[in-house]
Amino acid sequence: MTRRAGVLAAAIAGCALLGTPGAAWAADVVATGTKVSIAKVNASTRSIIYYVDLRNTTASDQFFSVRLTPPSFATKGGRDEGQSIDGPRQLALQGPGTLGQLVQDPRFDEPCSDRDSAFHGYATGPASVDMLLPASSATTLAVRYAAGRRAPWADSDFRLKFSIQPKLVGTYQEGQVFFGRTATVGGTSTTTSRGPTADGALGAHLLLNTSPTGVWGEGRTPPSVKYRSRVTLSGRLLPAEAKRRVDLQLRKPGGTLRTIASVRTDKKGRFRGSWRATTRGIVEFWARYPRQSGKLRADSTSCPMRLRVR
Repeated sequence: MTRRAGVLAAAIAGCALLGTPGAAWAADVVATGTKVSIAKVNASTRSIIYYVDLRNTTASDQFFSVRLTPPSFATKGGRDEGQSIDGPRQLALQGPGTLGQLVQDPRFDEPCSDRDSAFHGYATGPASVDMLLPASSATTLAVRYAAGRRAPWADSDFRLKFSIQPKLVGTYQEGQVFFGRTATVGGTSTTTSRGPTADGALGAHLLLNTSPTGVWGEGRTPPSVKYRSRVTLSGRLLPAEAKRRVDLQLRKPGGTLRTIASVRTDKKGRFRGSWRATTRGIVEFWARYPRQSGKLRADSTSCPMRLRVR
């Protein structure tokens, strides 16, 4: 075990680990359980350690790769969200075995806007790591992910999916353990680790829609609406809280946001407003949760909805 692997393994050993029932993988390699290092996550949580217990049920060494797929959850924020910048930070084995190269997918999701302040954060793309598990042995694969510096949303999902793959993903030189090797397991299967739940102060998660229906994302062509027609803006605040203020905002791409209405949520967290199309060209609509009393942090905005006024 490398020194870095030993440090991570020691960190895991000291955690109050939460487990889930075992799940079978390919016939040659079995996942006997998954665990996560913490039960609650908040704005001060810097990392989460996930691990999966693996057992080689055969009398021969097994070569394979493990694909690690995170769902969206808060990371650091900024224009590079969805890129391979956060995690996995480290991988390690507690027990026998050898880890090969880690290959990270370049993207997880398309940014919804060019405004950095709009991002609450998203996990990086899936990553795959090659692995050798000796004959008739058991080990633990540990993965550390950056958790972020913002209050989590109430609906944040912190589970991590482990998928065994009957292939190797790295590139190796002669003399290395994985050089010239091919995968030996016979199939693909998946198990998912439970994740911690959001705790303490929460980020205000705003979902925004327009009627006529707009689009988000820089590469999509927005639908057209007639000049001086009325556009309805509606949405929802998560977690649902009544009488919370939401600012409905407008801007032209690259321009300055201006508030066109301030509305209040109902007991289900719903809000509604409207705007008459008096600006021609492409416009963006935003929902913003301003600072106000209560437990929700005003640290992110909705993804914008775009329309073209003709």
